[in-house]
Amino acid sequence: MEESHAMTLKNKLKGISPISSECCIYRVPKRLRDVNEKAYTPQVVSLGPIHHGREGLEAMEDHKMRYVKDFFERTNVNLEDCFNSLKEWEARIRSCYAVNIEFSEEELVEMILVDGIFTVEVLLRSAFPTLQQETAILCTRDFYSLAHASNTIPLEKDTELSLIKLTHTFFEEKVCIRPLEEVSNKLSQYSGARIQHFVDYILKCHRPSPSELPPKRKLDTLSIPSATQLKAAGVHFMVVHDTTLFDIQFENGILKIPQLRIRGSTEVFFRNLIAYEQFELNDHYISDYVFIIDHLLDSSRDVELLARKGILESKLSDSKAVTTFISTLDLGPILFGTNFYFTELCEKLNEYYGVPWHNWKASLQQDYLSSPWAILAITIATILLVLTLAQAGLSLANITEN
Repeated sequence: MEESHAMTLKNKLKGISPISSECCIYRVPKRLRDVNEKAYTPQVVSLGPIHHGREGLEAMEDHKMRYVKDFFERTNVNLEDCFNSLKEWEARIRSCYAVNIEFSEEELVEMILVDGIFTVEVLLRSAFPTLQQETAILCTRDFYSLAHASNTIPLEKDTELSLIKLTHTFFEEKVCIRPLEEVSNKLSQYSGARIQHFVDYILKCHRPSPSELPPKRKLDTLSIPSATQLKAAGVHFMVVHDTTLFDIQFENGILKIPQLRIRGSTEVFFRNLIAYEQFELNDHYISDYVFIIDHLLDSSRDVELLARKGILESKLSDSKAVTTFISTLDLGPILFGTNFYFTELCEKLNEYYGVPWHNWKASLQQDYLSSPWAILAITIATILLVLTLAQAGLSLANITEN
């Protein structure tokens, strides 16, 4: 009987296929989805097999077909050739997914062809307004599950337009990507690594290149001062625009933070990057950044301070909504305290905040030197005090002589 159970288990193990090296599309784990299911779920259009046929997304299927029809009519690309070429890639397409794809070969090839051409057409219409015939109402999240796309798109004979350029044009303003030339230089440092899909591209745009990543070190304390506490200790805040979103620096009492714009799609942006980074790279640079921002924005006063400095720009209802949003964003991801990217930053902030003189000096400046009239009053008071002491000294000297 025991041998029979052992053989059954052995056969089950034989039936488990290894995860392909091509795998790059994952199902978000329950601990992340439970915080906000909608952040990982298409709300307008499905792309790829995972959400295909999902209730509420059927209306866009006809719209996708119109885009596909327009593409083939305009380019004169042979549909049969596209279909047959994709059939040769069918096994590789399946291997891109970490979940089992239930669709048949013909169904999957048709789905990827339609969704791929539709996506390409959206990118083309975004880059070339003259192609725009009707506007699709699409969210950033609805492009996060694109299954597969080639590196270039044939437009005309002897002419090619890079899919990277089209993607950059589409997402540059939506997710605050740096200029194309700068991004291209960064991507060139990923030797031999291709862009897997849109989320992969956006992540590589925002993460420092492998050679520029800060060292990971153990985080000794899980607390850092909030923005208002740092201000009370004399820290000055400065917004920076010529760097990536996550490049926070603290030197000589100045905390330099790139501007963070909070919009309706900001949560989708962060949550998808965090989930993909932890799966694909087994890393946590983005979630470490969220940890820092969550601790800096501990109250509405912190939000208002950074907003006045131009570091924070929010379209949420009020300051309290921003703190709630950031706190919720920090739920779900695991904090790797033994390998934390911003350990040096935390140590510098805590060390500066722990020096009593910084607090005294800041209190003096804020309470007594905050305006020209206050400075004048203190100056006059100091002069009067010096004169009074001088007079007292002379009087004492005369008494001593007598």
